[in-house]
Amino acid sequence: MYIYAEYLLLENMLINYILLHLTKKFTKTEANNIRVLLASFIGAIYSLVIFFPSLKFMTKFIIKISVSILIIIVGFNPSKLKKFIRLISTFYVMAFIFAGASLALFYLAQAETYAGNGIFYIKDFPVKLLALAIFVSYTLIKTVWGYIHTFLAKGKTFIPIVVGLNSKSVEIVGLLDTGNMLRDPVTKTPVIIIQFNAIKELLPEQVQDIFKRYKENDLETISAIMVENMTNIKFRLIPYKSLGKENGMLIGFKPDKVIVKDDEDKIFCDIIVGIYNNTLSNDHNYVALLHPEMFIEKEVV
Repeated sequence: MYIYAEYLLLENMLINYILLHLTKKFTKTEANNIRVLLASFIGAIYSLVIFFPSLKFMTKFIIKISVSILIIIVGFNPSKLKKFIRLISTFYVMAFIFAGASLALFYLAQAETYAGNGIFYIKDFPVKLLALAIFVSYTLIKTVWGYIHTFLAKGKTFIPIVVGLNSKSVEIVGLLDTGNMLRDPVTKTPVIIIQFNAIKELLPEQVQDIFKRYKENDLETISAIMVENMTNIKFRLIPYKSLGKENGMLIGFKPDKVIVKDDEDKIFCDIIVGIYNNTLSNDHNYVALLHPEMFIEKEVV
C-alpha cells in the first residue's frame, strides 16, 4: 500500500484545523487563526512518523496525549488549568464524534482500510466522503451541544453576572431560567430580564423616570424618549406573554457587555436586557432571569 506524504500532511492539517475550529467555536474561546493553523500543522507533521520506522515509539499512547496537549497549548495558549481541561476535553469529543462518523461512512462505502504502527489508514481517501463526514459530525455536535451545556448549567441555579453600559457596570445575581425563551423579535437575540431597581443607575434619567412613574405602557412617551437617547443606548421594545397579560411590552436595551462571574469570566456581548418594573424574587435571592442559550450561542469576543 502506497501513502503519499504530501497528501497525508494536507489531509491531516485540514482535519486538525476543522477540529480546532470547532473546539474554538463550542468553547467560545478567542484564538488567533495563525496559532490555530500552526497547531494544525504540528498535528499533521506528527502523522508523518509512519514513514520513519525508527520513530515507532512516537505512536505510543503517552506520546499521542503529549502531542494533543502541545496542539492545544499552541492553538489556544490557555492561561488557566480549568480552561485547558475544557479545551482538550472538547477537542477529544470533537475528534471522537468526527472519527465515529467518518468510520461509519467509510464502512458503508466499503472503503479499504489498513492499520499498522498505531496508525489507521484509509486507502484512496475519498474527498467527497470526507466532506460528508464533516457535515454529519458538525450536525451531530451542534444538535447535542446545546443540551449538554444546558444540562450542566442546571447545577448553577444562581449565577452572578456583571452588566456594563457606557463605562458603568452593576454586579447582580441572576437565576438560570430554562423556561425563559424570550428573544428580541427583530434580531432573535436572547433576552435576559432584570429588575429595574437593580440596573437603574445604568439608564438615562429620562428612562428611569418612565419606570418611577409607571409609564412603561405609555408607548408614545417611550418612543419619544427612545429616539432622544438612541445615540447613548440601543433600545428595544420586546413583546411578551405571561399569566394574566397577553400583550405585555418590555423596554429593553443592548448592553456593552455581560460578564458571567465564575472561575473564568465569560463575556457575552450579543445579549438584550429586558427591564422589569417589579420584583422577580420574593426572598430577593436574585434580581434577573437569565436565558439558557446565552451560554451557548455566541462566541466570546
